[in-house]
Amino acid sequence: MSFSRGLKEKAAKVWEDGYNHPFVQELGKGTLDKEKFKFYLLQDYLYLLQYAKVFAIAVVKSDTEELMKNFSAIQHYIISGEMDLHRKYMEGFGVTKNEMLAVKPSLYNRTYTANMLSYGQTGGLAEILAAVFPCAWTYADYGKRLKEQYAAELEGNFYRTWIENYASDGFSDSFEWFYDTLDELVANMSDAGREEIAEIFIRSVEFEYLFWDMAYKRQMSYE
Repeated sequence: MSFSRGLKEKAAKVWEDGYNHPFVQELGKGTLDKEKFKFYLLQDYLYLLQYAKVFAIAVVKSDTEELMKNFSAIQHYIISGEMDLHRKYMEGFGVTKNEMLAVKPSLYNRTYTANMLSYGQTGGLAEILAAVFPCAWTYADYGKRLKEQYAAELEGNFYRTWIENYASDGFSDSFEWFYDTLDELVANMSDAGREEIAEIFIRSVEFEYLFWDMAYKRQMSYE
């Protein structure tokens, strides 16, 4: 197994804890409190703005046309694809654009995005990919598993569009190049260097778990 594909196993416990979190499971069942999902949508909207910036930094740090194209494509998908899905859901809640702009990021949201941006500013492409990879990979994995596990409940599930978006082959295909690219970036690193890249990846999976937990509790801070 390649280095990149082995990262999921290194983060196995928190990865599975994330999938089994009540927020994720109730999405699949269609029983998640809509106010919790609304809280999540607004916080994730703010998150995605910062997430897109990390890919913009990666474009600047890229030294090949192919990497520039790939990082730019992801940034475009975030802004034009994922955020459109968020806007449509928020319209269903009656949330206006001004209300979206007025929302403040939670402590957990700020910490997660600050972590990614710090690697963007101070790290190389391997550090950046390790920091952003868990967001795409966990969503694709969870979406596919929810669609399979709760296939009988999807009809009439309010969250069906969300699940099917992340379960789609199109979403998985959009970041398929992450694997080989990260493997190439760490190929000449020492064992210690590769271990640090793995630790960055694991931390971001932990932040993903905390994001679900924050949304389920509608928690802006530690209190």
